[in-house]
This record gives sequence, C-alpha cells and structure tokens, in this order.
Amino acid sequence: MPQVLKDEVFERIFQAGVDVFYEKDYRSAKMKEIADKAGIPVSLIYNYHKNKEELFDKIASSLRINFDKIAAEEEQAAGLPSEKYRDVAEDYILDLLENHKIFVILMDKSQGTKYEYAKDQLIHSIERHIHRQLDKKTHVSYNDMLCHILASNFAEGILEVARHYKDREFAHTMLSLVTKCYYEGVNSL
Repeated sequence: MPQVLKDEVFERIFQAGVDVFYEKDYRSAKMKEIADKAGIPVSLIYNYHKNKEELFDKIASSLRINFDKIAAEEEQAAGLPSEKYRDVAEDYILDLLENHKIFVILMDKSQGTKYEYAKDQLIHSIERHIHRQLDKKTHVSYNDMLCHILASNFAEGILEVARHYKDREFAHTMLSLVTKCYYEGVNSL
C-alpha cells in the first residue's frame, strides 16, 4: 500500500477514535464503532494499533499539557494577575482548546487508562500556582481548601469552554469573561 494511503488510513482511524472516545469514553468505546466511523474493516485498525489502549494512547499523547510551565512563566511576568494571564497563559489555553475534543477526552473520558488522573493533575497544578501567588501577595494564612476550590472552578471553566467549543473566537470570548470574573469578581461584568 503506498505511503499516502497508509497515512490517510491512519488519520481516518485517529479522527474516528477521537470522535468515538469523545462521544462515549475509553471504557465504552468499541473498536468496531471506530472502524465504522472511519469507514474501514475493524481488522484494518489492528494493522495500525495493537489494541484500543494503544489507539487511545496515541490520541491522548498527541496533546501536550504543561500547566506547570505556563504557571512558572506567568509567575515570572510583570503586571497585574489578569495581565499576566492574558500575556502568558491565554494563547496557550486557546491553542489547547483548538483540540477541544482531545482535551475533554483526557479530562473526562480517560477512566481505565494511564491518563485517568489528568484532570486531578491539572487542578493540582493550578492549585499550586494559586497557593504560590497568595503566599507572595499576603501574609494571611488561608485554608488550603480555598486554593483547591479556586483551582477546581478554574479548571472546570476551561473544560466547560472545551465541551461547548464552537471556534477560537467563542473560546476567547468565554475565557475572557471567565477570567474577568475570576480576577475581578462577577460584579465586574
């Protein structure tokens, strides 16, 4: 089979896997459903991926998430927290959301895989970032639960934008409003 056809079949399997894992989840998705969506015999998938886990891994690993790196860059930047977010993190999150289906798969639909704690890791990364920022700004000792709640809410806000993603402009508008509330309060709207 010429390389072009192999690449095209690989891409069809990949995209069908994204769609089926997004519609269902890792555990519920069947290779037959992925093959049907790709318009190929199920046996052909096994020429490219030895099993469902390997296909899922290929999809999940295609999205690189490193909030610790972005948080560190944001912490080093100058300006108000909202400016630092806009200058450092906003484009990173918008780029991430262009792969919104894979992001949702990782965060919500990866139970039973090595990625099943991805959402917890994201929340923990944001939580550490908030904690470090509070430590810099105040001498008040807050209960760690505050950082956890704020981080969970922010992560869930990003996920809601991903779940309802229409296009980059929609994501930008929604994230701008969410972060405005996050940094200035709901009365700022």
